[in-house]
Amino acid sequence: MVVENLIDKLETIVSEEKSGWPEKAKYRADNRDWLKKSQAIAIKVNGLIRDKGISQKELAQLLKVSPQQVSKILKGQENLTLETISKLENALETTLIAIAKNTHSVG
Repeated sequence: MVVENLIDKLETIVSEEKSGWPEKAKYRADNRDWLKKSQAIAIKVNGLIRDKGISQKELAQLLKVSPQQVSKILKGQENLTLETISKLENALETTLIAIAKNTHSVG
């Protein structure tokens, strides 16, 4: 009796829709390298906007992008372009990526 009630309850809350977790897991595995970098940038940007008292909406205005785009950036799930990284650096007055100077001369 108790088991039947439990099964009935489970059947009412189980979705017919597939979660797609295998595809999501494969995507994360295939894109692990840039996702780690994106997450590191997201952590730094989240800290900076908190410290500077800037809202996500204000950051979106500074970057001239939608608040939804800023949300993706702050979740660390966005494959950021160099242009977007530069805009973030300018808006937050910081360096997110430093390129080592070449010590070898050309020519």
